[in-house]
Amino acid sequence: MIAFAVPWALVGLLAAALPVLLHLVQRREPPEVAFPAVRYLEDATRDHRRRLKLRNLLLLVVRTLLVIMLVLAAAGPTVARSGIGDHQPSALVLVVDNSASSAAVRDGEMMLTGLATAARAVLARATAADRLWLVTADGIARSGTRGELDARLVGLTPEPVRLDLGAAIAQGRDLVQAAARPGEVVVVTDLQRTAVTDTPGEGEVLVLRPTAPPSANRRVASIESGTQPWGRDGGRISISVAGPDTIPLPVTVAIGGRTLREVLVAPGASSSQRVPAVSAGWAVVRASLPPDEFRLDDTARAVVRVAPPAPVRWNADDRWIGAALAVLAAEGRVRIGDGVRFGAIGPTASIVMPPADPALVGALNRTLVARGAAWQYGSPVLGDARTDSASLLPSRESVSRRLVLEPIGADTQVLLRVDGAPWLVRSGDLLLLGSRMDPAWTALPVAAAFVPFVDALVTRASPEAPILVAAAAGDVVVLPDHVSGVRRDSVYTRVEGGARWRPNEPGIHYLVSGADTIGAVAAHVDPRESELARAADGDVRSLWRGARVEDLERGPRIAFTAGSRGDLRSWLLIAAALLALTESALAGRVHQRS
Repeated sequence: MIAFAVPWALVGLLAAALPVLLHLVQRREPPEVAFPAVRYLEDATRDHRRRLKLRNLLLLVVRTLLVIMLVLAAAGPTVARSGIGDHQPSALVLVVDNSASSAAVRDGEMMLTGLATAARAVLARATAADRLWLVTADGIARSGTRGELDARLVGLTPEPVRLDLGAAIAQGRDLVQAAARPGEVVVVTDLQRTAVTDTPGEGEVLVLRPTAPPSANRRVASIESGTQPWGRDGGRISISVAGPDTIPLPVTVAIGGRTLREVLVAPGASSSQRVPAVSAGWAVVRASLPPDEFRLDDTARAVVRVAPPAPVRWNADDRWIGAALAVLAAEGRVRIGDGVRFGAIGPTASIVMPPADPALVGALNRTLVARGAAWQYGSPVLGDARTDSASLLPSRESVSRRLVLEPIGADTQVLLRVDGAPWLVRSGDLLLLGSRMDPAWTALPVAAAFVPFVDALVTRASPEAPILVAAAAGDVVVLPDHVSGVRRDSVYTRVEGGARWRPNEPGIHYLVSGADTIGAVAAHVDPRESELARAADGDVRSLWRGARVEDLERGPRIAFTAGSRGDLRSWLLIAAALLALTESALAGRVHQRS
C-alpha cells in the first residue's frame, strides 16, 4: 500500500493539465492561401507535417508525465516492502493469546505451541533499534529486547482467563502512538469468535491465526449446590452440560474426594442429584466429564457448608410463615430457637415485615432507626405488580399491596424488586420485606416457590450463613467488608475487606475473617473460552480497521511492514530527469523541423 508523507501536495496534479491546454492553444492555425507557384510543394510537405504532429503529441505526453512525476515526488510516497530487506527503527506490540482456549489440543499438539512458534518468528525479524512490547492474557504490556521477550515466549503457558482481543489491540495502538515512530500491532491468536470485540482508533494491525478448524468441545456448564448451609443428611446439586449435539454425556459426581456415582446428562438439560450426608464443615462437590481436546472446562466445582440448622422464632399469628417454617423444620433446615427473628425486629438478625396496622408504621421506623438500619417504610402502594426474577425468587410472583422501602443510610443492598422498585432489602443483620407474607398482600404464600423463598430468607439472615460466590477466573469480585484473607489449598493471601479482588485460577478460594472461614469463591473458566469457534476473516477486518489476516506460517514474514517502507521519491526524480532530457531533445527537433 502506497502512503504519502505530504498528501496535500497531490493537489499539484491539477498542473498536469497545463501542457494539454497549451497544446490545444497552439493547434489553432491561421487560414492558408494557396498560390499557384507553390502548389507543387504540397505533396512534398504532407509527410513532413504528419511527422511533426506525432512529435508534438509525444512532447505533450512527456511534459504531462514530467509534471506528474514532480508532483508525486513532492508528496513523498512510500510503499510497504513486505518483509524484503531491513526495516527502519519501528515500534511493535506483540499480542500473544495464551488465554484458556489456547490449551485446546489439535492433532496431538496444544494450540499455544503453534502460536508461540509464530510469535517467536515475528520477534526474530526485530533489530536492536526496534521498541518491542509483549502482551499476554494477563493484560500486562512488558517491554524488552528481542532476547528477553523471546525467553518469555519459550516458557509461556496457557492462562485460565479470558483475553479481550479488542482491548489488547487498543492498548497496543496506544503504545505505538506514544513511541512516536512507525509501528504496528501483531496479534497471534486462535481468533476465537467470542474474543473478537470492537476496538476504537486506527493503526496497523497484523493478525496471525491457524488454518486448521477448531476442535469440538463439551463442558460442564454449571454445578449448583442449592441453599446453604446443608444439614448433616446432605443436600441436592444440579448439574448441566453443554456440547455441539444432544448426545447424553457421562458425568462423574464426587464430594470431598469421594466418588459417588456416574450419571448421564444431555446437553441443554440439567440433572438433580442427591448428595448423602457429610461431616460438618466445608466440602467441595465436583462434576467431571471424560477428558476431551479442551480439558480446562471438563470439571466444575461447588462448595457447600454443612452446619446445624438455623434457630428461628416467629409470631404464632403469622400462620403462613409458621406453616412454611414447620415444613423446613421437618426437613431439618431450621429449628426453633433464638437466632433469626421472622416477622418483627429482634435483638439479633431479623426478617422484618410491615405491620398489618398502618398506624404502627411510624413506631416501626423509629425502631429501625434505633437499630441503625439504612432503610425505612414509606407510603403504601396498591395495584397488581410482579416481582423481578432473581436468584432468591426466580419465579415472578404477584404483589397487590406493599409499602415503599426508602433508603436513609449508606449500607443499602437491594435483594429483590417489584416492577423495578426495592421490595426486599438488607441493612446489616436486618432484612426488610415490602409486603406481609399474606395472600391479601401477595400471592407468594400460596405459590410453590414460597417454602424455598422462606428457606432462602432464613439462610440470608442467619449469622452462620456462608458467603458463596461463583465467578469466572480473572473476573473482579468485591470482597465483603469483614474479609481479611483468601486461602486456596495451603496458600494464604492477605486482602483488604471491601476491596476488588481477582481469582486468577479456577478452583475454590476460601474467604477468611480472622481465624474463621466465612465463605468461598468458586472460580471457573469463563464460559466464552469454551466456545472454540473461530471468527471469520471478513468480520475481523470490519471490526479492526486496517487489519490484515494471515496464517501462522506466512504471517511472520510480513511483520514490521509499518517500518519497512521504501521511499519512492528518488525513483520519481530519476524518472523526471529522464523525461526532462527527452522533452529537451524532442523540443529541439520540433523547433528545427518547424
